[in-house]
Amino acid sequence: MKKILIADDSLFMRMVLKNILSKETFTSGKGGSASGGKASTDKYVIVEADSGSKTMEQFKKEKPDLVLLDIIMPESEEEGVDILKKIMKIDSKAKVVMISAVGQDAIIEECKKRGAKDYIVKPFSEKLVAETVEKYLSG
Repeated sequence: MKKILIADDSLFMRMVLKNILSKETFTSGKGGSASGGKASTDKYVIVEADSGSKTMEQFKKEKPDLVLLDIIMPESEEEGVDILKKIMKIDSKAKVVMISAVGQDAIIEECKKRGAKDYIVKPFSEKLVAETVEKYLSG
């Protein structure tokens, strides 16, 4: 089963993404805690992180097939681009999709240069998230 790490300091955004990925087939996994829990769907194991340090901890521990990483994390000690750099140092082939707000074009370009595979702009549609995830996990 493919593993996805959702890294966002916003509990609401993690829940939205988790709900999109799980649809109606969500089943509880180990510890559904907001900052380091796991959950399973019919297709994915979903791991969450709410800070840069938790993201790196979960990335090293879980070795996810895909990371959905928020660019701006004001509640975290690091921004998404810094976390992306660390992930790419550990695994230059990591599949990271950045989550951004409208108007962050310069940061998005920097992330793409640093190895991000793609990006999703908020507010996003369920269909776009599902298609993007499938695109990077179907290979």
